[in-house]
Amino acid sequence: MVSSPGTKVLEINLISAQDLQRPKASVRRLKTYVVIWMDPSYKLRTQVDQIGGNNPTWNDRFLFRVTPEYLASVTSGFSVAIFAVGTFRDHLVGTVRILVSNILSTVEPAMKPCFSAVQVRRQSGRFQGVLNVGARVVDEFYFPAWHKVPAIGLHDLMLKVEKQRRRNKLGLSSGENSLSESSKTTSSLPSSPDDDR
Repeated sequence: MVSSPGTKVLEINLISAQDLQRPKASVRRLKTYVVIWMDPSYKLRTQVDQIGGNNPTWNDRFLFRVTPEYLASVTSGFSVAIFAVGTFRDHLVGTVRILVSNILSTVEPAMKPCFSAVQVRRQSGRFQGVLNVGARVVDEFYFPAWHKVPAIGLHDLMLKVEKQRRRNKLGLSSGENSLSESSKTTSSLPSSPDDDR
């Protein structure tokens, strides 16, 4: 998405989950991460929670460029998929589709974070577990170092800023810094859920 006047930044915080269902596939210890996207061709992911098991905590924030029209639409939303790390492949734990209008407050100022707990849907269609999410809308000028990509993880943006700061300190010419693995488009992410039910 090309930046244009009026473009806003939707900040999504994938906080934690409770009571997730362990996949039926052999997973010795439940280690999970979350993939989030608005556009299926550009997905981002959290770090892996190593210790929470069925009650993981990620607390990773992601920034999406959005238009005022997107924010005003009652059908605008984003998708989330929770995966368990496997030995040979990762396994889908569950998915969530969240409408922006259901999480952002129409009463509070947009920059004030809003929070919601949303049920996680397993591949069988049954609900199991809850995903805790935060969201807020901020102006684009708060993130001057972010450009040319429609979405980025806040952690990756901070790394990018620090790398640019070091380059400037060394007197090197500025160039495009590549994003870290966690916020690249998903050639390395699971492209489709497995058949565990």
